[in-house]
Amino acid sequence: MDLSPINPNDALNITHALYAGATGSGKSTATRKMGLIKPIDQVVFWDLYGQYKGKEFLGRQVRTYSSLKGFLMALHAGRKTKQGFKIAFTPTNPPKDKSSIRKLFLKVCAIVWGMGNGKHPKTLHFIAEEINRVTITAGDEDSIYGELLEAARKFNIMVHSISQRLAPIPNTVISMSGYKWIGCQNLISDVERVAKELQVKPADIMALNKLEYYFKSEGFGNVKKGKLRF
Repeated sequence: MDLSPINPNDALNITHALYAGATGSGKSTATRKMGLIKPIDQVVFWDLYGQYKGKEFLGRQVRTYSSLKGFLMALHAGRKTKQGFKIAFTPTNPPKDKSSIRKLFLKVCAIVWGMGNGKHPKTLHFIAEEINRVTITAGDEDSIYGELLEAARKFNIMVHSISQRLAPIPNTVISMSGYKWIGCQNLISDVERVAKELQVKPADIMALNKLEYYFKSEGFGNVKKGKLRF
């Protein structure tokens, strides 16, 4: 199977999203609540620890696969349709060291990249959980993940990157994510980088409580404060 995207389409208006916040801040919940993903959408998950396994996402059961082959075949079949789906990859025995986790993540990214189609009627949403566990630099992300962030828009793929921290993740993730959801932070270094990106005061970020957030859309000055509600 050729894992290359097809039909590049520069007319597509797709903006990637970044969700950053400490444990319990609500960042994974925000992927469901901010309206960037709809129940009828096609969604694929990098879910290292199985937090979506056996659960629903926007009213649709998440189908979890533990082998790359099974994951690839399910995703390929799903993309042949115009129907929504929720498909996750969770390894049976997740590797412990960061290098091995990153290698596995990049294999998943390559599969997602290969599902790109600029003329497909549905955008493929890729939710990548805990990217701070799979990235190795605060500079440029020189990998297939970086390529997804920089070029996947024209192939109808929207990347949703989720991280506990902002300071150590690649500049590529931050710069290529037009949408930024920022929850409460634990470290001053993260607060400073968040405040700079959102153009708000560090004290404003430090004052956030759990489930409170700042949300920035594309451009400058497009920042609003809110609170997730269930």
